[in-house]
Amino acid sequence: MKISVQASAADSHVIRELLSPWDAEPVGIEEAEVLIVYKEKPLESKKAVVIPSDSQVFDVWAKEIESGIVRGIGQQVSILAGMHAVLTITPTALYGNDGFLGGNVEERNATEMKLNNDLSVLTLDVVKEYNRISDETLNAKSSSVYRLLASSPIPYGIVPKRLTNFFLKSHQTPDSLTICDKLPMDALRFALIGALERLVGKKIRRKKWNGRNYVCLVTHDVETKKGLQTACCLKKLEEKYNVPSAWYVPSRRYKLNHETIRTLANHGEVGAHDTTHDGKLAQLPQRRLVERLREAKRDLEIVAGQAINGFRAPLLQHNARIIEALEETGYMYDTSIPTWEPIHPYTLKPHGIGTIYPLRFEGLIEIPVTLPQDHQLLHVLDLAPREIGERWLEMAGVIKDLGGICTFLVHPDYQLAYPNSSVYEEILCTVASDNEAWITVPSNINSFA
Repeated sequence: MKISVQASAADSHVIRELLSPWDAEPVGIEEAEVLIVYKEKPLESKKAVVIPSDSQVFDVWAKEIESGIVRGIGQQVSILAGMHAVLTITPTALYGNDGFLGGNVEERNATEMKLNNDLSVLTLDVVKEYNRISDETLNAKSSSVYRLLASSPIPYGIVPKRLTNFFLKSHQTPDSLTICDKLPMDALRFALIGALERLVGKKIRRKKWNGRNYVCLVTHDVETKKGLQTACCLKKLEEKYNVPSAWYVPSRRYKLNHETIRTLANHGEVGAHDTTHDGKLAQLPQRRLVERLREAKRDLEIVAGQAINGFRAPLLQHNARIIEALEETGYMYDTSIPTWEPIHPYTLKPHGIGTIYPLRFEGLIEIPVTLPQDHQLLHVLDLAPREIGERWLEMAGVIKDLGGICTFLVHPDYQLAYPNSSVYEEILCTVASDNEAWITVPSNINSFA
């Protein structure tokens, strides 16, 4: 579908990000089948979906057309996305008339008001909500426990695992292990695309991933020397099922063997995992942060004998400064932000970006860790490996339905991937047998994001 956006450059970028999973071609106003209008007055000659806002321009326009649109208190909205997926979001505000804001559940869950055959108004300010979710994720307040560990001269890796797991468990809050209620950013996407489809009366095709419906990424964080020794066994198992994988390795925590690293990079890729895995990355001054990221990249390139394009931070640390530093140091992608984690070590509360699709930050692609990592499920929620396999495959089914990216994060240091564990092999077998999945490595996502 040919779409033109009437908005500022920054707001247009957000709208394009929201529409990125679909074949929505940006064109000039004259060529467009439909307009998306934000903080501007829509043209009367074109079909248009108007995104409401608290701007004066929107207020004046709403009064001009005597629509009765008012701003109300936000409440949970449910949005039908895939065949069975219902996504939810609780926005800061809703827009509508008395029926939309105070009516029954069906009316409250409506995502747009069709004023006539050529004009619809969303009930959500999807641009503001997208920016809110991004800001809350990239500028989250760190927990006092994290700040204490980050300021300590003792590296995080030396702290006993039992102690760190105790801190995570002590802050655990009851929560479901479903994924549909963890995707508020994607609820915004489907609200916008649904309004466009209903206005023009046809479906907008979702993009394919190299000809497949969704993506599977098998990734590993190699924290310890023992994990590196186990890695080669896992690599052989993955090659048995023709599954490429990505391995994120700290460059200075333990001695790296050239042959081992190059074995992992074969039919896969190796990415940087900081230098010493000390857990302090998010608190470093910007200059030192850039130096660390550059050192990790350079060290690994020497060992691997090839370019290192990807990065994942220890503890899945992330913030706006790390993103900026990764761009400056020449990484192509980052995969450090979880879609959702039960208790993130940085915040010590549930935390995530709320999307199963990649995000573009200037020249850097962010590939979310869309499934809760094995450490959280094993050592925070105390699930058995077989339970983890079942939960992962359930969540993967939703991601498949929505055409997103299914990112597995498996540590060779933990029992889910021990050589005598059959669960990991069963997961690989299930993934490898799905003809709808594009099984690839993160660096290939850039061409399709």
